[in-house]
Amino acid sequence: MRRLAIIPNDPIDLYLSAGYGADWLKAYFNPARFFDEVYSLAPYEQVDGARVGVTVVPTAPEDLPGRLRELKIDVVRAYGGSHPADIACDNKVNGVPVVVSVHDTSSHMLHASIAQADVVLCVSEAVRRLVSTRFRNDDRLWILPNRVDFEVMRPRPREETAHLDAKYPFKYRILHVGRRSRQKNLDNLIRALGVLGPEYCLIASGKGRLDEYALLASEEGVRDRCFFLDAIPNQELPLYFSWATCMCNPSRWEGMSIVLIEALAAGATLVASNIPEISESVHHGENGLLVDDYEDAAAIAAMVRTACTDDRTRRTLKANARRSVEQFERGRIDAIEAGYYQQTLDLEAAGAFAIPLASRIHRSVNRRARRVLPSPVKRQLRRLIGQLPDGA
Repeated sequence: MRRLAIIPNDPIDLYLSAGYGADWLKAYFNPARFFDEVYSLAPYEQVDGARVGVTVVPTAPEDLPGRLRELKIDVVRAYGGSHPADIACDNKVNGVPVVVSVHDTSSHMLHASIAQADVVLCVSEAVRRLVSTRFRNDDRLWILPNRVDFEVMRPRPREETAHLDAKYPFKYRILHVGRRSRQKNLDNLIRALGVLGPEYCLIASGKGRLDEYALLASEEGVRDRCFFLDAIPNQELPLYFSWATCMCNPSRWEGMSIVLIEALAAGATLVASNIPEISESVHHGENGLLVDDYEDAAAIAAMVRTACTDDRTRRTLKANARRSVEQFERGRIDAIEAGYYQQTLDLEAAGAFAIPLASRIHRSVNRRARRVLPSPVKRQLRRLIGQLPDGA
């Protein structure tokens, strides 16, 4: 009986509300059904009980070690190098390895706790380079790309997308998928819409505050051509990818953008930023178009115009799109991830992750202190523990 505890980046119900399908999440959290039981022990889970093949048990960080022992957990998996890594790595139990996956090249999203992980999975080489500055064991720094369900993400015929023509009656339709944040550079795409002219509209799907983007669209005189959606259900995304004249995500930074891989699998004509995290899988003029100066709205507009109106370029990109991302097919990535879990268990059986006794004592004292001591004393204790030599 193999048991996995996960610390997702968000409550599982939030993944569902963002449009991820239950079947997709079930496979995501338990690739190739490697584990017999999976538990979400994140403290910010909103409900108890079964969700997408996962038993949700909200657990305070200081209670995590006891819960891991109680449930006889074999591996802890944290999804993200920030707060999930903090929860998992700061509350380790001897004999239960912690695997952290890192999905972003933003250094502020990679916390110091990553140094205490046993294995780190990186979605791209760009992410691996960042993590290697804080996690020093290269032998346990493994690449695990994002995955795509090729059965869902596939080109769709025009008869399946005719309703979108009626809903967005513009000659050229630009699709942007990603949360409303500075990272996704929706602001410059809105400005680019003003450069492109009245034949173009923008459908932007993603959660986050709308007010600043709606205001910008009004200021740019394009509010009537901007359609802001909170989410497109995962099952409907391939319809939008296939239908849109151009998919444009001019991100300022990424880890490895799963939405770009999904768009290519569905045959989208893609425009993205020329940054290392994207250019690993999107090659200019082959399966997409890359913008060098993604802070320049006119440069974005010029590349979008090419993607929408240059028939020769469009034929080339569409012919190459799906086959260019076959290596990210879900079954292949699931098998790789399951293999990593087996390798982790083998290393644990060989004693590779044993925590020194002194470190276990320090962790135990710190956890107890967090429960009973006043905040000023807790801060002083953390400072003192931080001054201990490595390996103590």
